[in-house]
Amino acid sequence: MWLVSGVLASSFRLATPCMAQAVNDLSADQRAILDSARQVSIVTDLPGEKWPRTCVYQYIESTPEEAVAVFTDYERQTSYIKSLRKSKISRVVDKRTMEVDYRLDVPIVADEDYTVRDRLSSEDSGSYRLDWTMVRASSTKAIEGNARFERYRRHGAADDGTLLAYCNLVTPGSRLAGLGFIRSRAANEVRETAKAIGAEVERERMSDRSRLDAQLQALRAALSP
Repeated sequence: MWLVSGVLASSFRLATPCMAQAVNDLSADQRAILDSARQVSIVTDLPGEKWPRTCVYQYIESTPEEAVAVFTDYERQTSYIKSLRKSKISRVVDKRTMEVDYRLDVPIVADEDYTVRDRLSSEDSGSYRLDWTMVRASSTKAIEGNARFERYRRHGAADDGTLLAYCNLVTPGSRLAGLGFIRSRAANEVRETAKAIGAEVERERMSDRSRLDAQLQALRAALSP
């Protein structure tokens, strides 16, 4: 997806046991913030890139399977990601690979139309991964990112939840993309997207179980041999 920050120090202990590999990306202080605030973001400037690479680590009260099942229901993403105007599957490459057409609300400049190819994979550990690359876009030059869904237990919690590690790098095409507020909004979009995914997963889990069950069935069919 196209969206698809400073970190404060904390004295909270690390979450144990920790089943997620993505959490190894974080420092001790960042893990403590994840446990208390549910989200940590890391913004990295890269040579030659107008926009930074943004990685957001979002805690979700769900299983990894439930979280990825909601996320891969691509055509519902406009219902909970506010900046999306369109999310439509345009091509089914195979059971695990989809091309999705998006339209994103972008300030100042025209809305951006783009298509990404999403590839779903799973691991024996019960973790899931989604990788995406750009197929075409109205102005964007490149999009590359991934989302990892892994089991994680916050410090003090009785049960495991999910750690969503959502990373995205966009090479914009607009000459205005280097403006400070547009650059900042791009990074904020990644944070808001991860937060929105988590909120939707938890909402469905609590009050829309029939929809979640259907999404789980679709996910299991996609991952079947």
